[in-house]
Amino acid sequence: MTAAFKAKQRPLTEGEIAAFTARAAELVPDDALAQGAVDVFLRDLPDDHVAAGQALLDFICSWSRIPTTEEIRRAETLLTEDLPRGFDAWQREAGHG
Repeated sequence: MTAAFKAKQRPLTEGEIAAFTARAAELVPDDALAQGAVDVFLRDLPDDHVAAGQALLDFICSWSRIPTTEEIRRAETLLTEDLPRGFDAWQREAGHG
């Protein structure tokens, strides 16, 4: 994620690219999907570092099942609501369907 955020801000240095490549190989050595995302990131980085960073960030969030902003807001809302209990709670959730 660090490399993705950096790429969205500025071009990565050769050292940062080398460190990212090595770290990715350590973290996901047997994950073809993740390695494919790394390969695409590295391929696209020289042409459009912002888009490459965003694409990698989008992949990481989806791949690692990091909740989206909307999911976080919904969870926060549910945690702060004064929810009904028992049968009334079941009725409320059944209505969401």
